[in-house]
Amino acid sequence: MSRAKRARGEKPLFWIGSSLGDLLDFPETVRDEIGAALSVAQFGGKHPSAKPWKGAGAGVLEIVEDYRGDAYRGIYTVKFADAVYVLHAFQKKSPSGIKTPRKDVELIGQRLNWHSRTMRLVMVTRKNGKQLVTRSSGNVFADLRLPNAEEKQTKVRLAVAINRIIEDQRLSQAIAARRLKINQPKISALSNFKLDGFSVERLMNFLTALDRDVDIVIRRKARSGRAGRIFVVAA
Repeated sequence: MSRAKRARGEKPLFWIGSSLGDLLDFPETVRDEIGAALSVAQFGGKHPSAKPWKGAGAGVLEIVEDYRGDAYRGIYTVKFADAVYVLHAFQKKSPSGIKTPRKDVELIGQRLNWHSRTMRLVMVTRKNGKQLVTRSSGNVFADLRLPNAEEKQTKVRLAVAINRIIEDQRLSQAIAARRLKINQPKISALSNFKLDGFSVERLMNFLTALDRDVDIVIRRKARSGRAGRIFVVAA
């Protein structure tokens, strides 16, 4: 898989140990939500489903997703300024009332405490035949084998830009709704990165309504076997 170009301000993402393989066993809906949260984290933001992971200090978060009576968790850290590292993913059989298994807590601590040199490796590292660190393809949705991965990534990038403008301008949901000519539930969905109800074109129109220009550049792709791509960058 060729590596996608990162947008300005977007940190690279690394999968630690078996975290990617563990996530691939999750239902598609869960992978989609966790993928969106990780994509937001790459821009320095915090998805509403991301909560502090207790006992590990600042900069370690868990993505909380409940689905059909089961609880799914994805743990990542932004303690290192250069990248986002996904430490672990696991399933609990109940959303509440059951403590996180000790083996999962210990594994997260172990991966977090790996020597910083190992955490910062750019290329895939192997130890005793086991993969320790794998760099993302550049599209977390593609890593998670989700359909329409490129469109999903484009939507998140646009939504990050929109939400930042709304926050920077200190717009209330009511005022933002009037500016974008949508209702407040749609503003809430946008702020929570629930983007299935928005097309890429509509998100771009929101940016122009917020006094931003959107430039579309069409150029010949690089010589490779991959298909052409859509790429979003916020100036």
